[in-house]
Amino acid sequence: MSEAMMEYRVFKFGGSILKDAQDFERVADIVAGELAKGNLPIPVVSAVKGVTNRIVEIVEGVKDGCKIDYGLLIKNMVKEHIDLLPDPGNMPPALMEEFQNLEHVLGYVETSRELNDSTFAFTISRGERFSSFILSEHLFAREVKHKCFAGEDILVTDENYRDALVDLDKTRKKILQELEGCLRVPMVPLIAGFSGRSESGRVSILGRGGTDDTAVCVAFCLGANQVIKYVDQKGIMTIDPQFLDEVRRMPQFNGALENLPEPKVVPYLTYVEASEMMREERIKVVHYKVLNPLIMGDIRFHIKDILHPENPGTVIGPEDGNPDETWSGRPKAITFQRNLSGLRFLPTQSCTPTEVYAKVFGSLAEKKVDVRYISISGFQISLLMPKLDLSKAIEALENLDVALDLSSLDGPKGTFSMVGSGMKGVKGLLSRVTGTLGLNGVNIEQTTQPYGENIIRFSVDDRDIPVAVTALYSEFFNCGRIE
Repeated sequence: MSEAMMEYRVFKFGGSILKDAQDFERVADIVAGELAKGNLPIPVVSAVKGVTNRIVEIVEGVKDGCKIDYGLLIKNMVKEHIDLLPDPGNMPPALMEEFQNLEHVLGYVETSRELNDSTFAFTISRGERFSSFILSEHLFAREVKHKCFAGEDILVTDENYRDALVDLDKTRKKILQELEGCLRVPMVPLIAGFSGRSESGRVSILGRGGTDDTAVCVAFCLGANQVIKYVDQKGIMTIDPQFLDEVRRMPQFNGALENLPEPKVVPYLTYVEASEMMREERIKVVHYKVLNPLIMGDIRFHIKDILHPENPGTVIGPEDGNPDETWSGRPKAITFQRNLSGLRFLPTQSCTPTEVYAKVFGSLAEKKVDVRYISISGFQISLLMPKLDLSKAIEALENLDVALDLSSLDGPKGTFSMVGSGMKGVKGLLSRVTGTLGLNGVNIEQTTQPYGENIIRFSVDDRDIPVAVTALYSEFFNCGRIE
């Protein structure tokens, strides 16, 4: 089949579904199946589950002078990866070379006690390379023609080596150049995700969600209309199932939650709706970094269950991509964040709101403060952020050239959001929400609608999150209110 007739199908396979040889066999079958259909599959792989974290621990321990037998640890890692091969007795030279590269770098760090950001990036991105060579052997076993690429072979990034941004224009040229042979033959390009390379030639990593980012950038640069991400769950759910299980066991509810409906898969989320879901740290299926290239390329991001690929899963796409009247008059999902710290401040000198906002948020961005919630009333601004970012935020605001009356909010805070375009224009919806929360003893501290009526976000005392979220879930998902 000619290149013009082929559809590029970009797949992302994460570490949660790469645990044993059977998992790799399953992935190889998907790739081979797509090729048999006349499509050109482009698999992007993460490291085997847990490998990256272990490499981080090893390299940082070596850098800090800890007595670590990294040679033995690498040997153990080699054995674990050998067990993932279709023929454990046949160690591919490329895989062995990557382990040797890792050991060589660790030796340098041990001797020099130096670990710059690029060296760190190179080291911890080896796990993806290990995975790619494992999958390569499984593809060879199925006689699938393919070629392996590292992320640093095809992605051009900035110089922020630990959390790099991809330059899409330069990357498009690089990808078309490097993959030209595969696209012409055709031959499967097998890509190790997570890493890139700056224009100065040094390896970088894309930070959290980096392999998702790799897959979406590849799709964008090739003009593919979809990325399919296989995970170990059904898709994005109406509510976090683990959270429901936790609250059902809380003594305070005393069996009152037994009749709560089970979470369901949300079949379609707009980019805006998905952006709110991505804020919750417990939702691991997709990362916010992918949104920009998805929107720019009008790309659908399809989340599917690796064990049940026949199920539809969840699709993230444009506003008009899949109008679904199922959600009319109610949210598609309820999401939340917990254990946030808060600040409130007012300027104490004459200035305009625009001046205050520019200086405040510019300084917070420079300090890389992860602001999760913003409420503005005139000159008064309230912010919520992870506890670890509080000291950075205080430092940023105290050093402004605008004098502020700055105070911390009492106790940890939580936020929860109702998400769904079906809420738009529904009369009395907010009254129904506040009434439900009031009947269940929840005090709303603040509320915002950051994206119009698609999202309604609330701030409460962190201790009220279990009651607030379950009460609203009960109210809007056909179970009546909690008694």
